[in-house]
Order: sequence, then structure tokens, then C-alpha cells
Amino acid sequence: MRQTYTMPATAQEKEEFIPFFHELIDAAFAVIGEKFLTGIHVDDKSNGTPVTEADKGAEQAMRAIIEKRFPEHGIFGEEFGIKEAHEGCNVRYRWILDPVDGTRSFITNSFLFGTLIALERDDGEGFRPIISSISHAAAGVRTIGTLEATTMQVKTASRSFERALKVRPCASLSQATLLTTSHWTTSEQKGDERMQKLIDRAKLYRTMGDCFGYFAVASAGADVMIDPDLCYWDLAALLPVVEGAGGMITSMTGGNPLTELSAVCTAGGSLHDEVLGLLA
Repeated sequence: MRQTYTMPATAQEKEEFIPFFHELIDAAFAVIGEKFLTGIHVDDKSNGTPVTEADKGAEQAMRAIIEKRFPEHGIFGEEFGIKEAHEGCNVRYRWILDPVDGTRSFITNSFLFGTLIALERDDGEGFRPIISSISHAAAGVRTIGTLEATTMQVKTASRSFERALKVRPCASLSQATLLTTSHWTTSEQKGDERMQKLIDRAKLYRTMGDCFGYFAVASAGADVMIDPDLCYWDLAALLPVVEGAGGMITSMTGGNPLTELSAVCTAGGSLHDEVLGLLA
């Protein structure tokens, strides 16, 4: 049985919140689109990772919309931290925001960065994601995922369409396209020779990662995406999109990625077992 970490969203939640997701995506895209390919100034955070006014401005825009519409909801954003959800509500909600996931791609004029948004619900046993989006401003691509289904909208100057996303079947690494954010030997990545075993067995290996790697698996463009070291705001939005497309995400040990903060993403089945076995 496929392990999932997304909680089912009710029909009422889908009706209320999915259109609101599009408002948030529109707001983030508007800020990011103005900043991309402009030679934007780059600062370094205390942890050495880059940040720009696109990251900050997009999160500020989304937070302002959430706080106006749902002031009782919590917010956990990469750039501006945590606003706690109001106590005393029967059901508490929290928004997880990563305005520019893949800032290194953004600042090197790569089109593979994205915006991550997740809505979590706490029924009394802690927050878990119910709806999420992986969206790519530079490509005019947005996704909305729930446990039951994931859809993709594409809007460009030449075409506009929407379709359901489904992972593709792949039985073994020898037939798989494997993605990572960067090679395991680099200073920004955590890994060891076990990662090289995966690379050596895969049919195709590319370092086209961050949130794009999970979109690629969910949209049947790749078969495996691996991140040994993630933050919570990286992870929450990945789960409904991937699981709604029929895929599977676990930690590197096969456990809960939301608590172990790492990810192995595949279509599931024997391929997932093979990857975990080589990482064990």
C-alpha cells in the first residue's frame, strides 16, 4: 500500500481554498516576473544561502493577502518566519510559503526555480498539508495538488490549457531518469558514495532539482528526485502535488519526510524500494 502524508481535503475546503491558491500564485508571479533577468542584487543569509528582493517581495505579497482574507490562519514562510494560527479554533490552518524555491537558479538566469505554497490543517494532532502548489513563473506553469488529484495549468502568450498530472510507471533504476538539486560531492549538498550507486545505475542523471525535480516526477518527465537535506518550507508543498499525481515521497530512510526533512520522490512500487535499498 502506498504511504501518503497528505491529509484529505474536504469538498468545502477545495471550493474555498483552491481559487485562493490562484490569487496567491498570481501575486507571487507578478513580483517575481518583474525581477527575473534584471541583474537583481543578491544578498547572503546567515546560513550562506542567497536571497533577493524577489524572494522577499513575493512572500510579503502573499502574506498580505492571507492576513487580509484569513487573519486567523497561521503562516510559516522562509523569509519572514512564523505567525501562529489562532488558538481556540475547531480547525486550525497554516500556510507554508517558499516564494522562490531555487534562488540559485533564479540568480543564474535559469528558468527552473519555482514558488511553493501549501495549506496545512491541524485537527488536534499537528499540522499536515491538505492542498499545495508547485508553480513556475518563468514558464507560466502552475499546479494544484490534493491527495485525490493534481492538475496543471499552462498559460503563455501562445497557448493556454489545463490537464491532470500522473506519474509514469518505471520498474527499475536502469530505466529511470534521476534528478538531484546538485551533485552529491558539492558543498551545498549532503551525500556520499551511496548516491553515486544510484547515479551509476540510472539510465539518465541530471542536476535539475529544487522544486522542479518534483514537478518533473509528478508530470511524468522524470522518475526519481532526491534531496538529502531540506527545510520544512521546501517539503510541505511537495506532498499533495506528488501524491495527488500518484507518486510517493518518503525521507531518505523511508520515513516521514516532514519530520526527517529529506526526500526520495518516485512513482512508488519497486523503484522506490530499489532506491531506498541502495541508500540504506
